[in-house]
Amino acid sequence: MTWLEEYGTAVLDGKIVACEKIKRIYEKLLNDLYHPGEYHFDEEIANRHIRFIETFCKQAQGKIGTPLQLELFQKARFQAAFGFVDDNDNRKYNEVLTIEGRKNGKTTECSAINIDMCANDHEGSPECYNIATAKDQANKGFEETHKMIRQSPLLRKHFRKRQGDLYFAHNMGIIKALASNTNSLDGLNSHCVIIDELAAIKNRDLYDLMKQSMSSRSQPLLFCITTNGFVRDGIFDAQYEYAAGVIDGTIKDERFLPFVYELDHRDEWDKEECWIKANPGLGTIKKLSFLPFFIKKITCYLTGKGLIYMRQKIWLLYTGKLQSLCKYFAHTYIDAVAWIYVWAKYML
Repeated sequence: MTWLEEYGTAVLDGKIVACEKIKRIYEKLLNDLYHPGEYHFDEEIANRHIRFIETFCKQAQGKIGTPLQLELFQKARFQAAFGFVDDNDNRKYNEVLTIEGRKNGKTTECSAINIDMCANDHEGSPECYNIATAKDQANKGFEETHKMIRQSPLLRKHFRKRQGDLYFAHNMGIIKALASNTNSLDGLNSHCVIIDELAAIKNRDLYDLMKQSMSSRSQPLLFCITTNGFVRDGIFDAQYEYAAGVIDGTIKDERFLPFVYELDHRDEWDKEECWIKANPGLGTIKKLSFLPFFIKKITCYLTGKGLIYMRQKIWLLYTGKLQSLCKYFAHTYIDAVAWIYVWAKYML
């Protein structure tokens, strides 16, 4: 049984608690696995990327230098992203969007994918980019990737840190940080584009430009992991709506693969058994013991002056530049519970 099947069947059978959007996307993936069409599932190709990451990528935080061990939900996601190919072994999916709560291993996962796509994707002169609105933000993901390489003796031997990038001599590949204020974003030939925190991207032109820069590659990948953010009516909201449309079938896009981990209902925000819906790494990557104390602190705002403060804060967001955090999730009233629900939906 593949990891895709193991995780997907556990989600659909209720053995792993998941939201409706995750159930629907794994229902589709398993159907594609069992009933191949233009694209079929190649387990060896899918596992090549997982083996590379777990063999060569090392932890750059916490227990530094230890091998990176992917969780089941990550292996299933990677098998889905890399394993569906056509008869020429070219990938089906060229964009993967994951929306999940904070501290579920996003930055580490992005760094590992960056290294794998540069060194292990059988592509000549691959250009791999970490992008963000500001250069210092883009550099965070780039530096995390560099740290991961430094912790691996073999990767350290073959990657060379240059002034503006990481260079892999074997295939003349590069890993580089880019931002909207970079001098020139023209002339790029991207093979892999990594966006860690799409919700922080303020300029949609940056996303569109990087997407277009992949057009001459045979199997490029735009890999994005994000929480919800505080920039409304931007690229995140547009991508969330697009992902929801792909999942429910109202939008047809066979090259776009969305994983949306979220709470299904407003009243789930304080239910411990539901937290895993927005946090697939809860209990392994993310400590479960932290959340009850955090929830208890938040509930203090549901009474007295705290409630008034919350209502005022939401109203300021509603009328100010950021607009309403409740736009999609609390049409009928503005309340502290709505605030907490919106916050917890992706960010808990």
